[in-house]
Amino acid sequence: MDFFEYANLALQFVDGGLFWVPFLVGGLCFATVFVFEGVALYTIAKREGYKNKWMAFIPFFNTYYIGVCAQKNKCMNMSAKTVSTVAASLEAVLGVGFIIYYTALYLVMPYYAKTGDTIVNPVTGLSQDVYGLMGVPSELAWASWCFTYLNDYILVWLNLVFLFFQVLLLSAFFQTYAARRYFLFTITSVLFPIQGILFFIVRNNKGMNYREYLRSEQERQYRMYQQYAQQNFGGNPYSGNPYAGGGYNSTGNSEASTPNGGGEERNGAPEDPFSEFGGKSSDPFDDNLH
Repeated sequence: MDFFEYANLALQFVDGGLFWVPFLVGGLCFATVFVFEGVALYTIAKREGYKNKWMAFIPFFNTYYIGVCAQKNKCMNMSAKTVSTVAASLEAVLGVGFIIYYTALYLVMPYYAKTGDTIVNPVTGLSQDVYGLMGVPSELAWASWCFTYLNDYILVWLNLVFLFFQVLLLSAFFQTYAARRYFLFTITSVLFPIQGILFFIVRNNKGMNYREYLRSEQERQYRMYQQYAQQNFGGNPYSGNPYAGGGYNSTGNSEASTPNGGGEERNGAPEDPFSEFGGKSSDPFDDNLH
């Protein structure tokens, strides 16, 4: 559908009398990007050993072949080939639909004129002329219907469904060949018609399963952590006990080794804090008991 996206962009800058110019510009841009995409898919298929490489250069078939090249990953529990088959079918239907619509637009354009009515713009408050189809011949009734309803009520919704499957397909493809930046590449390809150029950029990357990639990244980070622990903590970051050489575990006789600031007797018994009161007993209240 990139061709019609380029044509619509060019149509914004061209006078209505030069109706053929947007399609010429769209065709040139589409052909350029399409060649990049075809070369990229062919290169990937040749390296990975996939068959039917010729599909990379055929419109609509190349959309299916994206799924072939991305088959190492799934799209929401669906195989990439299944998603690409649906996307290619929708793309073909949309292609035919847009050809019919633009043909109808070309045929009824001479009858598109002012109706004589005016409306007030709710934003600017200014009056505007109303345009519509006037005096369309009966043999062009189908073209009038297509101009009025086909794009706004049918093709728009089909295009939304196609975009959904396109996102799934491109996500699987870039997870396979650009795992680190797959989200960025997917969104860029959807918003701008340059997916062929992005394909060409990643064409030489080896395909991989995204889950295996995440697992290998976790293992790599764990190995880096182990190396860091070996260098700084001898293999165990918790082996350096700050209380191992002193504090309450100390067996020394230093005054600082006890919470009361005093030392311990040599025989290991604690010193009586009331011995200064005298008496045979270390307890000053023993005399009251005899």
